[in-house]
Amino acid sequence: MLQLLVVVDHHLVFNKTFMDFQFTYYLGNIFAKCSMGHEAVANWLNTEVRLNPEIISTALSYLKQASRLSPSDKLQLIGKEYSLFINRDEVIIKANNLALSDDNLLEENFNYYDEESIAFCGLEDFSQFLQSYLSFKQAK
Repeated sequence: MLQLLVVVDHHLVFNKTFMDFQFTYYLGNIFAKCSMGHEAVANWLNTEVRLNPEIISTALSYLKQASRLSPSDKLQLIGKEYSLFINRDEVIIKANNLALSDDNLLEENFNYYDEESIAFCGLEDFSQFLQSYLSFKQAK
């Protein structure tokens, strides 16, 4: 049986940087891919949302509450592999294993690569990303 492959590209601007993202439907699953610097956003969606689809509605609800947060407050969704942190200005997505990095474990002149493990984006951009995912999911 032939499986349908559908690809939709989007482009958002945040702080004069671009977050391109793409949704692909293949073999019954939706996969997200984001531009360099935002890979953790796609990783969060591909792992945490697949494990718990209701997390999208919780994240959207938190985004609506963000403007009422004090500067030191944050809302968080702790996942199995990635966690989402929302403050009144931005969204931070971070791999849970990032807290485990210990410089003493690495050989001299080696650095821990975390470019795909953490991402920052604006509240509106992240909301648009989630809404685009829901639209893509409904249209497939």
